[in-house]
Amino acid sequence: MRFEQFKQGHLRVFVSKQELSVHDVRPETLAVGKGQALLRNLLEEAESNYGFHAVGTLDFFVTFFPNDGMLVDVRREGALPEETFEEFDQVEIRMTVDIVHHVLYQLDQLEDVIQASHGLARHIDQTETGGTLYFFEDRYYLYFQEQMKQHVEQTVTTILSEYGVPSPKSPLVMSEYGKTILLEQAVPTMIASFTP
Repeated sequence: MRFEQFKQGHLRVFVSKQELSVHDVRPETLAVGKGQALLRNLLEEAESNYGFHAVGTLDFFVTFFPNDGMLVDVRREGALPEETFEEFDQVEIRMTVDIVHHVLYQLDQLEDVIQASHGLARHIDQTETGGTLYFFEDRYYLYFQEQMKQHVEQTVTTILSEYGVPSPKSPLVMSEYGKTILLEQAVPTMIASFTP
């Protein structure tokens, strides 16, 4: 688990696909059994490492990225009560689960984008948009909004993993606050512009 953000009453955690697999957690099993155990572990770690008290009403906004993992956004409603409880039984959890079928990878350097584009050259014609390229907070982001065939998505994410990391950030944030370098056909354009 990667704790990405912590503020008073707000927590963001990214759980990798490997961790979900180890705990045998899927979207449909998140609210029961092993899914609940994983969320309990998440809250225990948040309390011991970040002082996040799991009391009162907690809103869980869970976004599943089928090829990458899940992003858990936890918000505590209202102020922290004067008396805190040790037991998780005192917590009311409201959960919203969303499954996102898109691919968004963070690449640190332009050279990584160029190399990844050349790696994707043989497969890009199997995508609808050819990719969108954003620049946000000093990083590049390659984004495929469409839902690809499973074998294509697996190939694309495997290649992108060699040059970057999956990003749990929202593409809406990229388009709103970042710079759109190429709205579509980003990979073919990068290949044509930077031929070795």
